[in-house]
Amino acid sequence: MKHMLKVAYARAYVRIKGTNRDFTHYIADVFLPLLGVSAILFAYKALNAPEIYLASAAVGASMIAFWYNILWSMASQFYWEKEQGNLPLFITSGAPLTGILLGMALGGAFNMTLRALGVLILTILLFNIKLNSSALLPTLGLFLLTLSSLYSLGMIFASSFLKFGRSVSKINELLGEPILFLSGVYFPINVFPLAIQILVSIIPLALGIEGMRELLILNKNFYDIIWVYIALIFLTIVFAYIAIKLLKKMENEGRITGSITLKWE
Repeated sequence: MKHMLKVAYARAYVRIKGTNRDFTHYIADVFLPLLGVSAILFAYKALNAPEIYLASAAVGASMIAFWYNILWSMASQFYWEKEQGNLPLFITSGAPLTGILLGMALGGAFNMTLRALGVLILTILLFNIKLNSSALLPTLGLFLLTLSSLYSLGMIFASSFLKFGRSVSKINELLGEPILFLSGVYFPINVFPLAIQILVSIIPLALGIEGMRELLILNKNFYDIIWVYIALIFLTIVFAYIAIKLLKKMENEGRITGSITLKWE
């Protein structure tokens, strides 16, 4: 366990340091998403939509970066490392791949949190959006649970995407916008039929966004949405278990077939 945590720290350090050493990258990562959410909010304003819809879109839009980070910096990472010849080095070094995955998740979550906060704060200031400040503590807890389940899902993707080879980028594109749509980034998911609402409840992003809206916009308390916390804890445990099993399976198959260390298949 101690060795795995050291590996996770090393992998997270590289990701955090490499991403934030140039401040202009942070500005771009905040400014460009801000343009997207601003377009939606201006449309709501033009339609004289209630303020609750503006606040709802602001909260949801701040979470978009996490999903794309899952797809492009988690799910695809092992495949890219394999293509560059780094994956065999990771394996022969004796570093546990679980530690590498954990470090990728921690580093990505930290980087995206900085960017999400930038988008949310600027959106609140520019559009004068009011949120329930008394719910910040339960919202923080819900946010952390959302990240834990979301990045556990990302670890499943990372453990399995090696199988897809060069079609990884196409899969990521297919999973991009549809998941954001189903997660209700710009609108509450209660507009969907009940069957779809139940289906999207297995998506951590959808649960997390809805829970944060309940706390920050609808002024509900922890006990009103305790089921969301329980669901996210359950998803974290299940996704983490599946990710570890898949990773072990991938390692075992790689030792037998040699596919895990081949640069091209």
